[in-house]
Order: sequence, then structure tokens, then C-alpha cells
Amino acid sequence: MQIKRDKQIINIVGEPLKVGDSLIDVELLDRQHQVVHLFDYIEGLTVLSIVPDIQTKTCDIQTNRFASLAKEKNYPILTISTNSPDDIKHWCQASNVDMIYLSDENRHFSQAAGLLMAEYDKLARTVMVIDQHKVIQYIEIVADMRDEPDYQSLLAVADKLAVN
Repeated sequence: MQIKRDKQIINIVGEPLKVGDSLIDVELLDRQHQVVHLFDYIEGLTVLSIVPDIQTKTCDIQTNRFASLAKEKNYPILTISTNSPDDIKHWCQASNVDMIYLSDENRHFSQAAGLLMAEYDKLARTVMVIDQHKVIQYIEIVADMRDEPDYQSLLAVADKLAVN
């Protein structure tokens, strides 16, 4: 699979997860550098916001938007990036945001989900809706990494599942 950044073509390593696939449990790091499992944070309907680098404008916008939505919604929204736990901790403090934000510094999730950008060694900007059985009900791998995801489509699926 390929995405882009303006005119640059970016290759995704491996086969990305798709709707109907089961999410894979992997080891990630929390802000305290503790090894945690992704499934420890997924209990029932969950939205995953995946960003390449929190220190960039679009990732900052996306993460702030989902942090805001997390306060309104009755389902968890968590963020994953390849940033270090220290980068994540500093960003959360600077943005005055308290949210579930996990580090894929070791690239376990990136590789298992097929979302690693070869040219950048970072996660591709992606959003997912995971159901109570840990099955992907919605996924968007953003075609141009400078763009934000389609929040409306993602929330329409998540909100519908939350009601059922």
C-alpha cells in the first residue's frame, strides 16, 4: 500500500489491517516507560487515533481533537504514536491534556498492524473503531499524511455501535 505526503509517495510496510480483522495485542509503552499491552486498554467499543509524530502540526490537531471528544463520548479513545514516552509526557503536559496515549517506540504495533511508513519509520496516520470483540469495524489510513482523518465518518460508526 502507498500513501503520500504532498507529491512524495510513501510505502507502507506489510499488509495493513482492514475492516473485519481482529486487532492484535501487542506490547506498548506508557508515559512512565512501563510495558503495557494494548488489550489492557480495550474493553468494549474503543476508538484508536494513530499519529506519526506528536511534534507536528497535524498530529497535534488530531490528538487535541480526540482528547476533546474523549470527554464527550461514553467510549474510550486512545492515541498511539511512535514517539517516545518522554515526548508523549511532555506533549500532554504542554497541552494540558490527560488522556490515554501509548508509545509504539519499539514498533510492535506498527509492524503487527501493517502501518509502518518505510520512508519515515513512523506510523501512518490512521483511525479505527474497535468493537467489543476486538474486531475492526472502521479504519481509515489517511491518504495524505498532511491531512486530518474523516472525524465524521469515524464518529458515525462509533456512535452507532455505542447505541447497540
